Amino acid sequence: MVEMTQSRGPGRPRSERSRRAVLAAARDLLTDRGLPGLSMDEIATHAGVSKNTIYRWWPTKAAVLMDAFTDAFADRMSVPAEGDALTRLRTTVRRVATLMSDTDARRPFVALVAAAQHDPELAAALRDRFIAGRRAEVGELLADARSAGRLPAGLDPDTAIDLIYGALYYRLLVSGETIDSGYADRILTAMGLLPD
Repeated sequence: MVEMTQSRGPGRPRSERSRRAVLAAARDLLTDRGLPGLSMDEIATHAGVSKNTIYRWWPTKAAVLMDAFTDAFADRMSVPAEGDALTRLRTTVRRVATLMSDTDARRPFVALVAAAQHDPELAAALRDRFIAGRRAEVGELLADARSAGRLPAGLDPDTAIDLIYGALYYRLLVSGETIDSGYADRILTAMGLLPD
């Protein structure tokens, strides 16, 4: 094990540790005190690195924050590799719903979405570094299900994705009602997307 670390060359393990420290610091600060006033200086101090180290990986504070959130929670929203497209879609939407009900994920995500309304840089990072990937994954599942004859040929994937995530985000950001796997199933049932 020690030999493997040494064979990677000097500096690489330390750089990865620094990158991880920055992501953890950004998550902690965002969760503990929210986004307003949060600076790169604070992230660097909390992580024990220089600002230059942060800028080596991220062009903006918004990019750091989005990657911190994604790094912490992306595996809990991942699309499963096994099963037919509609079953995988159901599992994916259930995972997102479950994550949205988890306070550790909910608080920083709501803070990011709220701040993005007044910060164009953060809004772009939210779209590019988080939302685009989720939409692409679900779009592929819908396309696969349509190709397999499980969905109407005329189904508009973009509108279907808007309806799925719009319903989840509405409860997360507006109504405050329960978000869980049962609600995920009701969304898909209402859209005729629940697997047989």
